[in-house]
Formats: sequence, structure tokens, C-alpha cells
Amino acid sequence: MKKNEEVLLTVDSMANTGAGVARRDSMVVFVPGALPGETVRARIIKVNKNYCIGRLEQIITPSPNRREPACKYFGRCGGCVMQHLEYNAQLESKKKETEQVLRRISGLPFEVSDIMGMYDPYHYRNKAILPIGRDESGNIVIGFYASRSHRIIDMDSCAIQSMDIKPFVQAVKRLAESTGTTVYDEVKHCGSLRQLMLRRSIIKGDIMAVLVVNEELKQPEMWAKGLLEAGACSVWKDINTEKGNIVLSPKCEFMAGRKDFEDDIAGVHFNLSPLSFLQVNHLQAAVLYGITTLYGGRRDDSVLVDAYCGTGILTQIMARFCGRAVGVEIVPDAVEDARRNALKNGVKNVEFIQGDCAKELPSLIKRLGNIKVIILDPPRAGCDGAILEALTENPIERVIYISCDPATLARDAAVLARGGYSLGQTKCVDMFPQTAHIETVVLLSKGEVDSKKIRVEFSLEDMDM
Repeated sequence: MKKNEEVLLTVDSMANTGAGVARRDSMVVFVPGALPGETVRARIIKVNKNYCIGRLEQIITPSPNRREPACKYFGRCGGCVMQHLEYNAQLESKKKETEQVLRRISGLPFEVSDIMGMYDPYHYRNKAILPIGRDESGNIVIGFYASRSHRIIDMDSCAIQSMDIKPFVQAVKRLAESTGTTVYDEVKHCGSLRQLMLRRSIIKGDIMAVLVVNEELKQPEMWAKGLLEAGACSVWKDINTEKGNIVLSPKCEFMAGRKDFEDDIAGVHFNLSPLSFLQVNHLQAAVLYGITTLYGGRRDDSVLVDAYCGTGILTQIMARFCGRAVGVEIVPDAVEDARRNALKNGVKNVEFIQGDCAKELPSLIKRLGNIKVIILDPPRAGCDGAILEALTENPIERVIYISCDPATLARDAAVLARGGYSLGQTKCVDMFPQTAHIETVVLLSKGEVDSKKIRVEFSLEDMDM
């Protein structure tokens, strides 16, 4: 195939990017926007050694699972790449793709026993990060990036956010003009306004607004007043002068409103600071934690370690089922939140350690003699090799691995399997409906546990939702 060639294709599957996958002349062709079962006409826009990328020109035979996207920005915004696919078909596609990736990379006989979807797969996100820039005409644009680019699509709504972003988008544009605040240029690394981060409390509906800037704000009182009037209850600024894609720096300062930002998941009440990690989907987080609880079992005299624990919500839930729970987290603000929240919730059998899991977890395994369960919930890059080495050298009865990237999960599970761990149940939780992303939780065991016989049944009522 050649660039600009127009080809007729039959799509047979969907990639983990959300693009349709077809094959022609032993070459794989990815066609964004095409669905499995469809016959399409596509124009080849990129030719590589092992694959091509085609631009969808015409749908000749549509899939019965095709639907009209709910969002007016679909196709331009790079976020919800699966909105044109019926939700049940989304779930089936994610389950199939996850299982294939896990098996191919790990070489292990992974079986995804179930994928837990949502009753209403819209308006679920409790956090939005909106980049700020200027378009070719010099107008301020605020929204989300186009697919595989840093070109900002100017937006005033989002079908998967639980909050109305429009008042905040309008306020930032108005305030930037009235205060003469410049907009950040990531190529030249100059200008002030970088991103607007919004967080919404599900139990109260309160909204936290964090303005990320490259330099000190002009007229900060006006900015604080304007964001409060837009609907925020808590206003912060974060001064991030570093190049790159990391949004928040440790230089986060409170500006106005209420400093305490409260929420609740699965009966655990907590305060949250801007830098603290929280799962973006409250309802599905409760489902994920329910599965984790049942994988962990009840051991009233044992120790459980929750690595990469964030604000310690799951640590506090798991403390109900063990003698002692220890959370490890590298972000100081998150650990401070976790300790304060445990005290407020009256959870006495938990402790939180601030530090790098790659250093702290091997030390804990050697120091604490009765660890029966370790939860791993690492970033997308997966676990550090020091953690995997410590787990293989010091057998732990149950390791529960929570991952947002099946590829790194498969890589790490293969290491643990070579170290003597048995592969148990694997479930997916659709934490990110309408997108190509998925959360996976796997039980690995060493010793007497037959993890495949653990029966996982629960309801949200069991989790105090």
C-alpha cells in the first residue's frame, strides 16, 4: 500500500487506542472511527514497515453497534474515542483486547472473568484538567487536546465530566483579558496560564479550582474572586515552571474559599488536597475496592501493605479486614491527607509511610513478619524492579495488582510468575467509559491459596455506597 491510496477494508477488531483494525495484503491497517464488522473506504495517510494508518472516508456497511455520539466535540477531541460504539459493545471490546494484551506480553494463560461496567456511562469524572493556549488567530482556547497532539480543542462542555466546565472556561478567558495575564506557550516556554484543574466532590457537589501558572499571577485577588463567582468553593494556584507534561508542581498555594475539600467513597470520609491522587470515577472506584477487598480476604491477625496508596482510602477500607494496614505513598500532601482522614474516620489500625515504594516496600517486607497481603496500584509505568525482586525473594500469600495499563501489568505479572506466584482471578473495571482505557485487577498467590476458587460477589450496598 502507498500513501494517499484509497482502499476498501473490512474491520475485524478494535485496537486499545479505539481505532478499527483491518488487514490487507498481510498488512495491518488502523482506521480511527471505524468499528468491528464494518466495511469502509479509507485513504492511507501513513505507511510504516509493519502497519498503515488510514483516514476513514466512507462507511459502506455500518456496524449494528454504531450509534450517534453524545458529545458535539467527538472526532475532534482526543478523549472519548469510543462514543460511537454501543456501551455493551465497548465493554466486550475492552475485555477482549485486555485479555489478548495480557496473554501476548506475559505468556501467561490470563482469563478475564468479567468486566464491570456502569449503569450510566456518562458524567462520571470528578476531575478535569483543561490546557490553556491560543489558536492561530490569537484567541484564547481552553479545552482538551486533539488526538495524538497538543493542539487544544476549544470546548465549553464535556459528556463525561460530572461538573459543568462552561462557567470556569468563560471566567478564565474573561479574567485573562481583563488582568492582562499572558497564556503559556509550551514551545517557547514563556507566558503564564498553563492549565485549569477542576475537582468535584460527589457528596456535596463542591468544586475545587486550581490554576496552573508558569509565573506569579497578576492581580491574584481578581482571579480568586472570579473563580469563586464561577462556582468554585476552593481556589488554589500551582506554580509550575518546568517543561514537559507534568501538570502540578509541589508549589501549590491556597488562594480563597474553603481550604478543606471533603468527599466520600465506600463509607470512607476524606479531605483532599490538590496534589493528592484520587480515582476519577467514584462509583467504579467503589466497585474496584470491593473486588480488592474480596481478593484480600479477612485475616484479623495479619498485616496488609497498600503500596502507592495515595490518600489512603483503600488502605482504610482494607483495615476493616486485617489486624494492621500500612500505606506507602511518595507524595507528602497525600500522606498528610491520609493520616488526617484516618484520624477523622476513627481508623486506628492503619499507619502511613511517606516515601518511594521502591525503597520502602522491600524494607517493610523484611521488617514486618506477618504480611499476608500486598496491594500494588502503581502508575501507568508499572512497578519498579526492586519491588518485584523483593516479592519474589520474600513470598507473600496474596498480591493484588491494580493497573491502568494491561501491558505493564502483563510484564510485571510475568516476573512474579517466574518467581513462583500463581495467576488467579482477573477482572476489569470500566473506570473510563467512552474512552479506550480500562482498569484491571489481578490476584496472584503463593502458598496455600487457590485464588481461582475465590468467589467475587458484592453490591454497592456492601461498600456503604
